[in-house]
Amino acid sequence: MRFVWAVVAFLAGVGLIGAGVVQLDDAKSADEITSQIEAPDQSLPYTVIDAEVLSAYPGQQGLKISGTDEEIFASYGRTSDIQAWLSDTTYNHATLAGTTSESGEPRVESDVVEPTNDYADTGERVWWNPRDSDLWVEQMVADDELDHTFALPEGMSLLIATDGTAPAPSDVSVTWTTAPVTTPWAGPLIAAGGLALLIGIVLWILGFIHMRRRRGPRRKGSKASAGSNRRGSGRKQITGTAESRRSPGARRALVGIPALAVGGALLAGCTPSAWPEFGADPTPTPTPEATESAETEMPALTDAQAQRLVSSMATVMDDADREGNAELGEKRLSGVALDVRKIAYEIRADVEDWTIPTPLPDGEVSVLLPQANDGWPRTALLVIGDEESEKNPTILIATQSSPWETYKMSYMGSITPSTEIPELAPAWLGAALVPPDSSFLQIAPDELAAAYADVIDQGEDSEYAELFDVGNDPFIAALTDKRAQTKDTFEETAKDTAEITFDQQAGSSDPVALATFNSGAIVAVSLGDSETLKPTDEDGVIKIPDAPEIQHFVGEDETTTGLTTSYTSQLFFSVPAKASDEPIRVLGYSYALTGSELLPEPEDEEE
Repeated sequence: MRFVWAVVAFLAGVGLIGAGVVQLDDAKSADEITSQIEAPDQSLPYTVIDAEVLSAYPGQQGLKISGTDEEIFASYGRTSDIQAWLSDTTYNHATLAGTTSESGEPRVESDVVEPTNDYADTGERVWWNPRDSDLWVEQMVADDELDHTFALPEGMSLLIATDGTAPAPSDVSVTWTTAPVTTPWAGPLIAAGGLALLIGIVLWILGFIHMRRRRGPRRKGSKASAGSNRRGSGRKQITGTAESRRSPGARRALVGIPALAVGGALLAGCTPSAWPEFGADPTPTPTPEATESAETEMPALTDAQAQRLVSSMATVMDDADREGNAELGEKRLSGVALDVRKIAYEIRADVEDWTIPTPLPDGEVSVLLPQANDGWPRTALLVIGDEESEKNPTILIATQSSPWETYKMSYMGSITPSTEIPELAPAWLGAALVPPDSSFLQIAPDELAAAYADVIDQGEDSEYAELFDVGNDPFIAALTDKRAQTKDTFEETAKDTAEITFDQQAGSSDPVALATFNSGAIVAVSLGDSETLKPTDEDGVIKIPDAPEIQHFVGEDETTTGLTTSYTSQLFFSVPAKASDEPIRVLGYSYALTGSELLPEPEDEEE
């Protein structure tokens, strides 16, 4: 019977160990899955691999591209952004069919997408090469073969091309490195199998011992011989019994050690994922995630994109400033920021040492507030540098007008020391663009510049004075000092023969406002101010000495009628919500000379 149980134990052990090993082999076989992407029209210049294909399996994705003599290009970005960039052309689109093949590969279908022109009203494509578009989160290039591994966030698709005109690479495959498969019962099964084998060996040995005992001699001897040999036989029997007790035990130990060694070796091959986690919480704690409904619009500018954007802007502006090339500057500038620099370039063409407005630093983006917008135009606020920077941080507004345009800076200023930026939404959530006529702020964005100009003019007597933090306003303090110095210089030479007046008014550029976290807004506006010199004596003459920048505009060394010199400021305000008790504060600004003109003759005024 011991042999029967030994055989049963052997069979159970082999079965349990086999089941555990099969689980481990199944886990190993699921590490990588590869799918070939077939393009239906290999003459087209673009191929898109949809986000659903890339996320068919959790874990990392590997991309391998070849099959072209051109330089290979690949980028990834939001699916909607890639579709928008390609909305005016034809391309191959690989999508997930929804079922898997027998080999475990995802079923990928590819079709040709025709132009939709969904964004034709926002702008016109200016280039076909996909390189360096501000839409891409990351881009990659290679000469013969591109082999890249990444883990794309959900909702990201891949764009594959060469230069935007030659056919896209024809040999494309995606490999998924799946997450480790846990086999919590592989370890216990192998351990139980090893124990069953050990029990079987013990039972087998005990069976042999029992069988040998039953085979011993049983005949009876004569009494005489029995008596005469009783002592000797007794001693021999005792000796034999001691040996019989020792030998089977020794053999069991010798056989048991290999069995334990086999079990230990099998268990050593099991990773922690092959064992159940006893005592672990069976209910996983959910990770908080941002909820997104069908109507929710999300920002399309990430921290990495913003950093790359600033570097590109800084490079373009540095080249434009060095060459005095406004057309080059138009690649990254628009609105009042472009107008100010154009005038600076024109002045420097006549005045060699004229200082260009403050350049954009190629530094770290410390604040990013993108507009939550799936369409175009889309706007973002950025701050470059922080309080530890050598120079004051730079604040700017940049806008992308269409899928095919770059982000262009429309406002730029320097943040004054000790200025506190209001609390902003995180970059992944973004902010709403506040309408120009919003009634939810202490003052509407399109009325802000005019109200501020009235405060500069009237001071505490202005009807808007209580809205602004005038006592701690760095721009008003700087403008007041400048005007005082100008007036002092004027009175030294022309106090009795001329007069000087100052004026200020809202600029002509449209305001831009992005909501802050407390229902307020950061608003960017332009402001114009001027100085007018006018003779008070009929024979009076106003000299224009040592001012070649003014002569650049008027072309004269003196005037009998007078002249007006104009300046333009770019201002950033923190405007609280209407219900807030906080005042409107200036966050940063820039200031530049933008023109000068002679006053008309008196007879011209009468006409």
